[in-house]
Amino acid sequence: MFPQMSFNPGFGLSVPYQQQITPSLSNGTQIHVSGTPTGNRFEINLKNHQDDIVLHFNPRLDDHTLVLNSAQRGSWGQEERQSLPFQRGVRFTLVITATDHSFRIMVNNMQVCEFRQRTPMHLAQLVEVKGDIKLDSVQVAPAMFGNAFNTPMGFPQVGMSAPFSQPGHASFSFGGLNVGFGIPSVPVPTFSTGGVPSIQSCRIHVGSRIFVRGFIPANAQRFELNLLQGYNDSDDIAFHFNPRFDTRQIVKNHRQHGQWGHEENQSFPPYTPLMPGMQIDLQITCNPDRYTIYMNNNMIAEYFHKITPGSVMAIQYKGDISVTSIGQM
Repeated sequence: MFPQMSFNPGFGLSVPYQQQITPSLSNGTQIHVSGTPTGNRFEINLKNHQDDIVLHFNPRLDDHTLVLNSAQRGSWGQEERQSLPFQRGVRFTLVITATDHSFRIMVNNMQVCEFRQRTPMHLAQLVEVKGDIKLDSVQVAPAMFGNAFNTPMGFPQVGMSAPFSQPGHASFSFGGLNVGFGIPSVPVPTFSTGGVPSIQSCRIHVGSRIFVRGFIPANAQRFELNLLQGYNDSDDIAFHFNPRFDTRQIVKNHRQHGQWGHEENQSFPPYTPLMPGMQIDLQITCNPDRYTIYMNNNMIAEYFHKITPGSVMAIQYKGDISVTSIGQM
């Protein structure tokens, strides 16, 4: 069985808040927290039921500092202090990524610190959030296990692409396991490479993840991924993701009733080698309020819903990218 993404779709969650970590933390597990600081201090703890704390993340706005620590059997360890990446009244998105030896922490798409594990991470059973914070959402995205997911973010190996356009119900093979989507196939363009536009059937709902593996040619200028409300190039687009190498910008938008919305532009993240001549692994996650986009295990962009995600019927890729596999969970 594949691990499932755990999320609480409610907003204005009561604080203090706790959520079970299932399965246990392992290399690649990600914890997402969204909220707004409302006072002097708040904290996010990865802990067990005996109050041993594997990671203590404590922004102190009154001291203009970020404190990281751990605690075992009631005794705190040595504090580690970092610059404060939060402002009172300003909403943030935080991602904690577990690695074999540390926790990497990103705030609003920027890596702000890394905390080396002092106790085994699998001891953490709960995510706890408390203090002066308006808490919007907490999500736990488990790491993938076994041969089925032995590449970053659980991508199928190259060549194990999802045959979305074959007759019957869409399915694909991961490590010998056939995973059916229960989506009737439709007559869509043939799965293609070399930047030729292609549309593949898929259905999106909150919690869905789409995986795209491909290669960006050395002379690439731009490509795009579109989540369509139909199976044609002219259909409305719930999410338009458009990296532009010629301007070093990521353009995000939507199209409704044939009209494009307001473009949201951002610079390429400095920590992500998004450039021509390289292979990329992309993951698009549908959260309760937004899409988040990861490349090679780093979040590079997000886009708040303008169109209900349940209306998405297909994913389209076009432009300067050769796609080798597409999958969905």
